[in-house]
Amino acid sequence: MGFLLSKLLPLLLYPLGLGLSLGVVGWLGRRRRWGPWLGAGGLGLIWLFAMPLTSRQLIWGLEERAVALVPEPLPQADAVVVLGGGLRPPLPPRAGVEVAEGGDRLLTGVRLLRQQRAPLLVTSGARVSFTSGDPAEPEAIWARDLAEELGVPPERILLNPGSRTTAEEARDIGALGQQLGWRRILLVTSAYHLPRSLESFERGSGLEVIPVACDFQLPARDQFGAPTAASLAMDLLPSAGALELSTVALKEHMGSLAYRLGGGLAYRVGEPTPALRTSEPEAPG
Repeated sequence: MGFLLSKLLPLLLYPLGLGLSLGVVGWLGRRRRWGPWLGAGGLGLIWLFAMPLTSRQLIWGLEERAVALVPEPLPQADAVVVLGGGLRPPLPPRAGVEVAEGGDRLLTGVRLLRQQRAPLLVTSGARVSFTSGDPAEPEAIWARDLAEELGVPPERILLNPGSRTTAEEARDIGALGQQLGWRRILLVTSAYHLPRSLESFERGSGLEVIPVACDFQLPARDQFGAPTAASLAMDLLPSAGALELSTVALKEHMGSLAYRLGGGLAYRVGEPTPALRTSEPEAPG
């Protein structure tokens, strides 16, 4: 129930949920002086965050922080950890695992393994579903299957299939690292997600964490091109895609705030979920 509430309650604070809530309250109080103003405020809030101009600034703020966090060149590590997100399960009518928007996470992890930055790949992610009888396996397993399809030997892959949140991933992978004697990991995730993920892992894993950004939603500011009258008009008109990007950015900021206010409690609740391995790997050097 706690996990369900953690997913439902923030929806009321995101632009769409908050805007609709203000609209409903405004409609219920439409006979009062504040009613129309509250309803208009809800509509204006949705419009503001649905403008591409707004969503770009929010995403750039996160992705520019991510770029600054990634060291160059990347050092050697004991494992490449790919956080969950970006894949769709191999359920009919799909012919296999499908790569979604964040699929660059796994592709980047495989690339780092081929560059011999680490001897092991850790795929992470639980099954997060609120339906009954969902046949999908945990995402860590789909990611493992796709990594093997891309040529990664099974003995070089470890699974972390029980973590539902970034905080749980930090806790569980930290426990795995302590068990195997790791000192350093390469943490791979989407650029917008990297600042919060790094904060979570630095506080919850007990390992040295080297961040690796991928899945950039936007080119750099200086690569975006000069504005025109047409682009400015489009920037001020609402779009579903821009509203989604704004929501993603706000989710990251709210998550970071929750970690700080929680004082690390999320990392201490519950027992670590044992990691699984496809076969017995050699101990990392």
